[in-house]
Amino acid sequence: MKNIIIIAAVILVSGILLIRPYNKLVTKDEGVKNAWAKVQTQYQRRADLFLNQMEVVKGAAKNEKEILEGVTKARAGITEAQEKMKTASTPQELDNYMNDARQAAMNFKIQVEAYPTVRSTEAFLNFQAEIAGTENRVSVVRNDYNDVVQDFNTTVRKFPTNIFASIFGMSVKPLFEAESSSQKAPKISF
Repeated sequence: MKNIIIIAAVILVSGILLIRPYNKLVTKDEGVKNAWAKVQTQYQRRADLFLNQMEVVKGAAKNEKEILEGVTKARAGITEAQEKMKTASTPQELDNYMNDARQAAMNFKIQVEAYPTVRSTEAFLNFQAEIAGTENRVSVVRNDYNDVVQDFNTTVRKFPTNIFASIFGMSVKPLFEAESSSQKAPKISF
């Protein structure tokens, strides 16, 4: 009976000693998975944001181009009417050229009044800020991932946890490493 109690105690203590390292490994393994999920979330955010921001910038630039073309056309109309007024030989011709100048001036005024609403420069600046902010977020989560992986790998490789890790099929995880193509800055084109 005494031997049975001793054997049961040894089995119980062994079980307790196995549970703690196993739970520690599971916790760290889940931490690695969570950190990688955060990296993927930031990658997805970056992809979605960049595509949407590029469309906003393109739209703003197109709008500004149309307004600038309108301003240029109106300005040219005023200049043309002024030149024609200098050569008018009758009051009727002068009045017609004055009406042309007035119409061109009204078009110019309309374009100039619309001009403050143009935001392409602001859109470009916002896009640049979004790029920088997003890349910083990605960098932070990559570094966090590597920190969690390093902690996990250190735990898996230390004795006696390495024995338990081997028993439970847990091995060293890879650190995030930049691709060789990332040594060059990405090109963004419109």
